[in-house]
Amino acid sequence: MPLLPPGDLFSPESILSQIPTSTSPESPHFLIFFAEWCPDCTEVQSSLDQHVPDKNSTLVLVGDRTQWKESKFREPPFNVTRIPTLIRVEQGGDALASSLDSAPRLVESELRSPEQLSQFVA
Repeated sequence: MPLLPPGDLFSPESILSQIPTSTSPESPHFLIFFAEWCPDCTEVQSSLDQHVPDKNSTLVLVGDRTQWKESKFREPPFNVTRIPTLIRVEQGGDALASSLDSAPRLVESELRSPEQLSQFVA
């Protein structure tokens, strides 16, 4: 899975460019918004590693607490307000950015359930 660290170099546009145009409900791409300082993130890390396929996912590190509070990922098209967040992207190409707001997602405690996580990525 590509790892995209925080910073100006990794804009929302660069994240979107990681998602294949062939992405579809049958072949989704997963965006994982994560921080190493976040206790919820470290708690679910092994489950994410186990269930989310590397080749169809992008790990986005949101930065330190200050960077996270001012992150562009909190705004459209991602609208990530809590971490960890796992977004199931089911549309690529031109429809990608407009589809993210309604894309299925698991957030924080929802990621603690191996059954729910397994079903989500299936």
